[in-house]
Amino acid sequence: MKASFIVLVSLLVTSAAVYFGSFLLPDSYEVRRTIVVSAKPEQVFPYLNNPTKWEEWNAWNKDYDPTMIRLYGGPITGKGAHQEWIGDRVGMVKVHFTESTPPNQLYYKQLTKGEAFETIGIFSLEPTEGGTRVIWQQRTQVVDDPFNKYKGFFNKLKTEQETEQGLLLLKTIFDPVEEEGSTSRIAKEKGRS
Repeated sequence: MKASFIVLVSLLVTSAAVYFGSFLLPDSYEVRRTIVVSAKPEQVFPYLNNPTKWEEWNAWNKDYDPTMIRLYGGPITGKGAHQEWIGDRVGMVKVHFTESTPPNQLYYKQLTKGEAFETIGIFSLEPTEGGTRVIWQQRTQVVDDPFNKYKGFFNKLKTEQETEQGLLLLKTIFDPVEEEGSTSRIAKEKGRS
């Protein structure tokens, strides 16, 4: 009897901590990563501005999900172009380019079926000595309830990994072989929450 009472109290305290802990989590999150590639912005931008080129560098690819199918619509490049991924692991994701300013910026919206989240993404390209600094920002609004706030927290961690992997794959297009012992140059910049 005493043991079951202790278990019950422990469950109530844990549940209350989880519930009230959700109020400390933000209702949005931002992921921002940068990498420098050995190419001019005019050479890099077409890989971002054309949805059919995303499969060459995006972390969500056939290696990640062999069942993945990509669909495209709208113009080939720039504002209005859109793509959709469908697969067993990736689910259904739609990306719509909302603004394009070659060769410097691309804005997009991303929606995942079954999720209450909408992501606004921005690619910014800055010329730098020896190449281009590619800055990838993603800001996601989270539904303001405990379940979705925790889900948003874990989605942020996943998005950070996918963003880093995508930028590294983009870098290999322009810098196919790095010197032995070199480290990746992805800069982790703390996003606003």
